[in-house]
Amino acid sequence: MDNVVLILVIIAMVIGAAGTVLPVLPGIPFIFAAIICYGWFEGFHVITPNYLIILGILTLLSMLFSYLATVLGARHFGSGKWGSIGAVIGLVLGLFLFPPLGLLVGPLLGAYLGEYLSQKDSVQAFRAAVGALIGLFSGIVFNLLIALGMIVSFLVKVF
Repeated sequence: MDNVVLILVIIAMVIGAAGTVLPVLPGIPFIFAAIICYGWFEGFHVITPNYLIILGILTLLSMLFSYLATVLGARHFGSGKWGSIGAVIGLVLGLFLFPPLGLLVGPLLGAYLGEYLSQKDSVQAFRAAVGALIGLFSGIVFNLLIALGMIVSFLVKVF
């Protein structure tokens, strides 16, 4: 039974890691929940409350950074509110309508359209789109690194 639970937790963490790249899944929170479930299963002897506090803080930081990365990336390149909103809408639509290419094209096109419709400046709209895309990918990379760190730390603790 122990091995089955461990395998299920590892599978859940791999799904969570995929969720850091595919924004439809709550990647880091999913990994954190899997670790909590394993800790509950084993009586919180290996997965200690202090370890969970550290992972909880990392989970909150990753969620905050995910939101801020896209917005700050777009804003750094001069985007306004509508460019940021367009990037998020483009991400969601692109991911569902044209996976996996939509993950790249959706935010770029959404930020461009949102910014262009509000500013009527194609050069500025393009800059905002590039900024949103850079911010999005920096958030993905940051979250993927956190996810891998959480998974590796879990495996080290368990094995």
